Amino acid sequence: MVCQKRRAATLALGLAVALPPFSVQSHPHAWIDVHSTIVLSSDGMMTAIEQEWLFDDLYSLAVIDETATGGEPREKTINDFAARVIENLGPYGYFMRITADDRPVRIGLVTQFKKSEMQGRQLLLSFTAPLAKPVDPVRHAIKFAVYDPSYFIQMTHRPDDPPGFKDEGRLDCKAQVMQPDPSPQTIARAFALDRDATPDDNLGDLFAEKVHVQCK
Repeated sequence: MVCQKRRAATLALGLAVALPPFSVQSHPHAWIDVHSTIVLSSDGMMTAIEQEWLFDDLYSLAVIDETATGGEPREKTINDFAARVIENLGPYGYFMRITADDRPVRIGLVTQFKKSEMQGRQLLLSFTAPLAKPVDPVRHAIKFAVYDPSYFIQMTHRPDDPPGFKDEGRLDCKAQVMQPDPSPQTIARAFALDRDATPDDNLGDLFAEKVHVQCK
């Protein structure tokens, strides 16, 4: 059962790989720099969130080495990575949680994504997560978070690359990233877990940034 749960968490990113040995004693095991672009339609409705995920260089190397099978060319392995990840992330909501007035907003099927590519020594994944139904960001308090529920992977927006907007209607919008504030006990619990521990699907939320969207 433990192996099955761990496999499910790992396969959620399509990354059935052996992680670097220095990271096996605590969470997280890998890191992703996230850039989010909130998409607004011409009538001011929020319709999607574009995502760019930049994987750390050691994890990127591990992914390429482990997924390249049968002498498959490196370029093909990199190009095919995006399709595998998007397919496997579907049941997990693409590692995104969106709410409007604290009520869940459903994410539709991701059909728009670019071929994955290398940015230096790091894998870059880009996709658009559509909302199942548009949401009015003026009438509703919208929040979203991008995170791995089991906290095997830490996902954060870089301070110098905050969430932005693609606004056809030219609303006055801002996005504020609220940093997590886990308790000392939660931090100790995360760092005590090794890679073979049963994944805690609530742990990631305690370490996740929350992005507050405000428009007027």
